[in-house]
Amino acid sequence: MARLVAFMFEMHQPRRTRPLSPRALLERMKGGPRAAYDDLLDAQVFRRVSSKCYAPAAKILSEAASRGFRFSFSPSGVWMEQAREHAREVLSYLRKSVDAGAEPVAQPYYHGVSPLLGDLDEMELQIGAQADLVESELGARPGAAEATEMLYNDEIGRAMRRAGFGLALTEGAERVLGWRSPNYLYMSRAGIPLLMRNYRLSDDVAFRFSNGSWDQYPLTADKYASWIAASPGDVIFIAMDFETFGEHHWRETGILDFLEALPRELESAGVESVGVSEVARRLNPVDYVDVPPWNTISWADVEKDASAWAGSEEQVRALALYEEVGSYARAIGGELLSHWRYLGISDNFYYMSAKRGPSGVVHEYFSPYKDPLAAYTSYLHSLLSLYADVLRTYSSGIERFAPRLRTPLRLSFVARTPDGDVVIRGLGDLRRCFSECPSAMVGYLAGDLQSWVRHVLLWDRLADELDAASRAPDPVRAVLSIIGPQGS
Repeated sequence: MARLVAFMFEMHQPRRTRPLSPRALLERMKGGPRAAYDDLLDAQVFRRVSSKCYAPAAKILSEAASRGFRFSFSPSGVWMEQAREHAREVLSYLRKSVDAGAEPVAQPYYHGVSPLLGDLDEMELQIGAQADLVESELGARPGAAEATEMLYNDEIGRAMRRAGFGLALTEGAERVLGWRSPNYLYMSRAGIPLLMRNYRLSDDVAFRFSNGSWDQYPLTADKYASWIAASPGDVIFIAMDFETFGEHHWRETGILDFLEALPRELESAGVESVGVSEVARRLNPVDYVDVPPWNTISWADVEKDASAWAGSEEQVRALALYEEVGSYARAIGGELLSHWRYLGISDNFYYMSAKRGPSGVVHEYFSPYKDPLAAYTSYLHSLLSLYADVLRTYSSGIERFAPRLRTPLRLSFVARTPDGDVVIRGLGDLRRCFSECPSAMVGYLAGDLQSWVRHVLLWDRLADELDAASRAPDPVRAVLSIIGPQGS
């Protein structure tokens, strides 16, 4: 029977955009990207949830931590920004918990769709930024990481390992585990240990606690502790939204009393609470788990895959456009890049889901829009408005920004060479191709390459210079003289 339990509490609130309306359009035109956000609503929601949930639950946990209870928590950077502005006492409780032994977990700063993009370098950057913020605010740097909503495949695992994390957290999905139990430590094919959530025991609290028709209602702390103690395996990983305690289930349901009593009942049942990294230090993986990108898992919905954010045609289109805007925004950097990252918050795509059934009910519960189409339309307005701002800035400084551009794969230039197809996503790639495969590249100067430079890099002058280079006695040398300084 399990004698270790690892609790993790997810902490996130989005930065909400204003719904599409004539007034919102006008203010966006006057105020720029900052006017796209509903800061008043964000403040109202955060303060309300803080008074009902964050503050009382964080206080309970900090007091439990001082008595030896160990737990982990995963705050998005956007959540921490709002906590600093609207509820500093919550951060104070978390700092006290960390000082007493609680463990922060890393996740993408914006709790966004970066794990679903073609390049995971954006996810790596965001996880690093969140870890920096956690360390500066709470005094401890995370050693374990999760992707947004516990999205995981082995490419994500490799990115986490490259970033220096020693443990990845994800869902204990049956289609991956098969006959195996989530109640063990596993090793991924990415070379990073995996701790997999026991979703049944997690959902007993997160979803079923106040359900009067549930055959186990009411759920008391001693009953729950006995279930954990009776579970087979080495460790029970239980993770849920922090809003479980006072927001999803109101104080009147007894949820905060349950949280306060749980550490004592676990101790009485002989179950030791640990942070997630402690699991990796104390246990050895019992088997390998293979999660290729086409079998990505998450903790969302019945499907436990990426379909909560990329399951409909509208969501896929929005993701593709978002990635496209990001290639130019990242070349520019600064405030426009920050706004692009805010628009990547996963909630924006979650609201577009057209699912029905149990998953659809949950999506509707969280969405502020009347239907998925309204969410999609409103989001496109915000994204296209930002795209216009980005392209204005990009075109005004194109000689500075274009050399930094790295296109999405779908906007790349594919050149056929004797060694196979080569994908060109920017000037650096282009220079390497002309240096390494000059004979194969000369043919593309007939117009194809200039068209890509003109319509993707948006650099008319460079396209004209490539036209001129194509007529030079030595076209390859002429091209390299043009793109060498920028693309090197």
